[in-house]
Amino acid sequence: MYTPINNYVFIDGNNLRLTYLNLKIEFKYDKFMSYLKKNYNVCVAYYFIGYIERCKDDYDKLTALGYTMKHRDISIQHGKSVTCPKCCQTYQERTKIKCDCDADIVLQIMSEISKYDKAIIVSSDGDFDNTIKQLLLIDKLHMVLAPCKKGCSDLLVRAARGRIAFLDELLGEMEKY
Repeated sequence: MYTPINNYVFIDGNNLRLTYLNLKIEFKYDKFMSYLKKNYNVCVAYYFIGYIERCKDDYDKLTALGYTMKHRDISIQHGKSVTCPKCCQTYQERTKIKCDCDADIVLQIMSEISKYDKAIIVSSDGDFDNTIKQLLLIDKLHMVLAPCKKGCSDLLVRAARGRIAFLDELLGEMEKY
């Protein structure tokens, strides 16, 4: 009897979003979802990102496309006043919004390990190297999809042992979906 393939994708949403903002390329999440379903048999797509109220419409759009949103509280690091040592002019540093979902992603990957056949991890962050090594060891890693080859951690590349692709090199292919 045929059993359908049941793969899950775990997306480091901030890593993906910021990569394409910095590249000044519009990332097409609808095409990406179709690509994941058709090429990797993804049936659950977790998207991890900090929750910012002004982005609620974006989160709703991602949910409508089939992503399961996993939010984390953010921390706000207020900019401090800094005085330039050369000109003595004082300026205000930017306020930064921080949210690190890495531990949440790893926890989700491991707590649901019996529910999926293979995991696809979307990130270029080297912090996932040990998780990827563990998934390979127990034959649960399908692929790592890094948002961009240029900014991808060498630790991640080595850990994936050839099971890595770079989304910036796949954008043309994703357009077909």
